[in-house]
Amino acid sequence: MYHAYNRAEQGAAIFASDGAKSLFVEALFRVVDLYGWELFAFAVMSNHFHLLLSTPRGNLDVGMHALQSDFANKHKAFRGSIGHVFQSRYRADHCAAGPLAAARMDYVHLNPVRAGLVSMQQLCQYPWTSYQSLRHPGSRGLLAIGAGLELLHGICDAPAGWDAYELRLRSVLTTDQRPLTETELFGSFAARRRGALSEAKGAGLRVNRSRAELVTDELARWEEILTEVLRAEGVTREALVGRPPSDAVKVGVAIKVRERCPAYSSWLTERLRMGSPDYARQLMARFKGVRP
Repeated sequence: MYHAYNRAEQGAAIFASDGAKSLFVEALFRVVDLYGWELFAFAVMSNHFHLLLSTPRGNLDVGMHALQSDFANKHKAFRGSIGHVFQSRYRADHCAAGPLAAARMDYVHLNPVRAGLVSMQQLCQYPWTSYQSLRHPGSRGLLAIGAGLELLHGICDAPAGWDAYELRLRSVLTTDQRPLTETELFGSFAARRRGALSEAKGAGLRVNRSRAELVTDELARWEEILTEVLRAEGVTREALVGRPPSDAVKVGVAIKVRERCPAYSSWLTERLRMGSPDYARQLMARFKGVRP
């Protein structure tokens, strides 16, 4: 698992407005969907962000690049500015799925409280952290906060578990100032005994896969998506071979594939006979949104 984070260039308040925060969250979930991330927690502050995630396809680098580029380009276009939006590439601390990752999940969720933006009581209403969706499973979408509760904390994704997790966060805040008392410790254990302990932790994280295996799986997934798109368009690869690189059907197929997976331009160029990767990128940029 990774605790990924970054800060704005020179500490600028790039997320000062709700609109900017919303833009970043939208970009985040596009990346989660496109790159197959498992996102357990996030927090967007005024000048930085925090994510806790795993990358079953081994693509943290390209996903973070896509996320930051997407937001930065929109931010600069809106502001009419140039230059860097983020101060660095990004930072990512690797942590095993266990107590350390559980502590990082708590850290991410408590960021707005520790920064003085909201109180612990108000945290569940703060819209720019994953904690807001804790008690609203229907609004989570691709967010895996429930899996995070079970996998990392061993508590169930149900009302008793949500109460136990809130108690845990309050206890963590207390230890910022002083050690827990025996009464507070007993309260934590009592909450677990009242049915918060998870009986089943699900399938668990997808681990122990080599980089080569992850890449092989990802390329196979791209092939499946290309086959599905071609079938939906009613064409075959053989039928496209004799058409020019700029053929509208080829470009449309390439665009649809890229909407469903992060296939490389070089890979699409080879499969669809679209000339050079640079030319394929130009064609897709020119015809994006146009359907054959």
